[in-house]
Amino acid sequence: MRNLAAKGLWIFLGDGGAKLFGFLASIYLARTLGVEQYGLITIAISVLSIVSWFSDLGIKTLATRSMAASDPGQRDPSRFLWLKITLSCLVIAGSASLTWLLLHGQPELRNLILLFILSLLPQALNIDWYYKGIQKFERITLAHWVQGSIYLLGLLLLVSARDLLTVPMIYSFSLLAGAFTMILSYRGKTPLSRWPDTRHWLSDITSSFYLGAGHFLAQSVILLPPLIIGSFFSELQVGFYGVALKLILAAMLVDHIINTLMLPNLTKLWNENRREVQPQLMIISRWVLLIGAAGTLILSLSAGQLIHGLFGDEYSRAAPMLIMLSLLLPVTFLNSVYTFGLISFGRDRSFLVSTCCGAAGAAFVMIAASLSGEVRVVVASVVISEIWMTICMFYQFKRVMDLPLGRYTLALVLILALLLAAGYWLVPSGFIAAIIAPLLLAGFLYIFGLLQTADLTWMKRRMTL
Repeated sequence: MRNLAAKGLWIFLGDGGAKLFGFLASIYLARTLGVEQYGLITIAISVLSIVSWFSDLGIKTLATRSMAASDPGQRDPSRFLWLKITLSCLVIAGSASLTWLLLHGQPELRNLILLFILSLLPQALNIDWYYKGIQKFERITLAHWVQGSIYLLGLLLLVSARDLLTVPMIYSFSLLAGAFTMILSYRGKTPLSRWPDTRHWLSDITSSFYLGAGHFLAQSVILLPPLIIGSFFSELQVGFYGVALKLILAAMLVDHIINTLMLPNLTKLWNENRREVQPQLMIISRWVLLIGAAGTLILSLSAGQLIHGLFGDEYSRAAPMLIMLSLLLPVTFLNSVYTFGLISFGRDRSFLVSTCCGAAGAAFVMIAASLSGEVRVVVASVVISEIWMTICMFYQFKRVMDLPLGRYTLALVLILALLLAAGYWLVPSGFIAAIIAPLLLAGFLYIFGLLQTADLTWMKRRMTL
């Protein structure tokens, strides 16, 4: 796990740039379209995310792992590229037909979803999984900036309050531009245009199914709430939830960077020197819990100011939602360690079993919460669902490896609770509290010996080597 600084910087510039453009686009759409139409956008994107799974089936994760584990001369990305294109075409036809039948009485939402579904094809042309596998993150960065800038510029130039259906068209075009940027940068030995031996496809889908189904079920905590809120409440409430969720997803960039680095490096370490995996993961776990808790402090203590400053007074009812959702961060970060640990160890079946159990419980909790008639109860259930998902993942992970984090986690939760209480009651400005509290959290952990000098040395070495 060396050169983390350089690799992490490229991932940050790539995914951070993509999220920055996406975040700015969300602000523009939220302010321009209004709460209800932004709620429709949020619902349509949630449907697109669900449909996207059927066009991928975990092939991206399998392809990333395959590219990382293969010798340069044996890599055949065309095998996965054409499989994704074929699946996407089939899914577009099937999901578009189903959408037309189910939403015949809601023409605006139906047409919006149909146009977003068409973006599956340019998504299939995206070969970021190849560059992640060989750890050439600068190519991904370039493509993300091309895609993000075209998307944002297109929205600014073409979308007004009455142009809801223009949004998915611009989105698809920007994805296509980003995909072609990666394809034009490709320098592999196997031509991407070569039609592969399709006899491998069935085994690829079988192998990737555990990964794909697991990732899809793990995302249920993110994908289901907009659909549940839209079904039991209104597009207005989905709009409020959507802007709060957008800030949470922006904060999860750090988690994405860690995961992108962890999968190929941990896979290699597991294959070459398994004795080093447990101590490395212990250090990583302490850091991700600290970073996630710091994110909770920053977002929760400055929630009102962030919502008001970015989205305007119209979205003020999203601030309490953001405070509750911010508790997701440390839980989600730790869950990612267990998730990508199991994937790196090749425990795909265990990964699927844990996500099946977790998703079933999460769906039950969120649907039951919706029967209360209170949106805030549904939002709270999202956090409870993620905790349950992490417990299920931990149970399967512990069967492979033990990470004794109980004392560290308990202390972190107690200090986090005290700092949140102090931040709300003692500090008049949310932004001031949001700056001070994470520093105090790290300081207390270090004073109590829970964050050790060895952890700081490890981070310093990984950032400089």
